[in-house]
Amino acid sequence: MPIDQSHEPLKLDATQRADLLRRAKAAWFKEGGTETPSEASGVKMRLGLAYVVLHGAGGVLAVYRVRQVKDFLMLRAMKRWPVSLEKVTPPRSVGNDTGNEAK
Repeated sequence: MPIDQSHEPLKLDATQRADLLRRAKAAWFKEGGTETPSEASGVKMRLGLAYVVLHGAGGVLAVYRVRQVKDFLMLRAMKRWPVSLEKVTPPRSVGNDTGNEAK
């Protein structure tokens, strides 16, 4: 039975969210991605952890975990990610998802 982990949630403002999304898109193309991420892409919070989710026409293109090291935010590409991150959100709510529900 998995142990529920709770982390101190990162406090990300709109500028930090936009920067993380820009950096995730740059990493996606640098890694060889060819499909352009859609407007549904954004920063999602789950169980106190922050993720940048890049959505494409066919679903999730890539997920990057956000880590805070001192005063710097780092991105790490994930090979497997929580299923709850695959839900596409409407463009009006992109980057504003702060729910911690586990699905």
